Amino acid sequence: MTADVQIPVTVVTGFLGAGKTTLVNRWLAGRSRGEIAVIVNEHGDVGIDGELLAERARELVEITGGCVCCTTQAELVRALDDLASSKQPLQRILVETSGAASPAGVLQAIARGGRSGAFALDGVITVVDATRVEQLADHDLVFEQVGYADIVLLSRADACAPERLAEAGAFVATRNGAAFFAEAARGEVVAPAAPSLDSLLDLRRADFAASREAPARSASHVYESISLTLDGEVDGERFADFVETDLAQVAGRLFRTKGILAVTGVDERMIVQGVADSVEVTFGQPWLDAPRTSRLVIVGFGLDRAALTRGFAACDAARRPQ
Repeated sequence: MTADVQIPVTVVTGFLGAGKTTLVNRWLAGRSRGEIAVIVNEHGDVGIDGELLAERARELVEITGGCVCCTTQAELVRALDDLASSKQPLQRILVETSGAASPAGVLQAIARGGRSGAFALDGVITVVDATRVEQLADHDLVFEQVGYADIVLLSRADACAPERLAEAGAFVATRNGAAFFAEAARGEVVAPAAPSLDSLLDLRRADFAASREAPARSASHVYESISLTLDGEVDGERFADFVETDLAQVAGRLFRTKGILAVTGVDERMIVQGVADSVEVTFGQPWLDAPRTSRLVIVGFGLDRAALTRGFAACDAARRPQ
């Protein structure tokens, strides 16, 4: 399989009991059985979630054992490669992680399985039970799952009073200012309304293209979200140096890096998306008459906010190089 026929892979993660399988089941119900394959990583030796999804997925692969690492990660790579070699093309692969696992191993497996260009990571969706946010705050794993997210879904929104739901959203948002936030109830995304997985991913893309500030980080937890902005253009070479030096120094502590930059001499928006220590740059719509601004959100732990702020400020095209 070549890179021009990549299969989009969507990862659904979240802590134990967050409601991941309910959401995946609802998304599968709206699609033809022949379109989507599902890989389920269960915590125990016997899979339960897979049995619930098997009737609606074209192919279902169960990987038991919890954390995706070592042998289990190799199994996931093999599963992805087997699905890619199927004669009948897939429209999407959904990977549902164990609630007791970090998404890091899954993302590494997708990268390893994509050596032939068969796959394209199309989003990390983290499901958080809005009724249990205070209890979940004691688990570092929850914030790691949130840190990797493109989309955070607050589940069981119908069981929360509006003010409690707002508090839960604000609490989680301080841990990932790069994510798109939505609310779900009984397996449906209700605010903003998104009846299908595709429509939810479209909302995420539109939100990423919009100009907005990320929430300020909270100092109450080791995982943090840092928002960097410049009212103007960046120098392309200096930004490349920033990625290769400043970001590389904290590569082992990064979850996500996302941004839209105006680069001197380039008409299109430069879109930056990073997972862990891998950063990808693509180009989007032209700026035309829109203000040419640059913003970058970095999510990770043990980050030096002052150093990253200085490094990004040095990319300002209007600033004389030191």
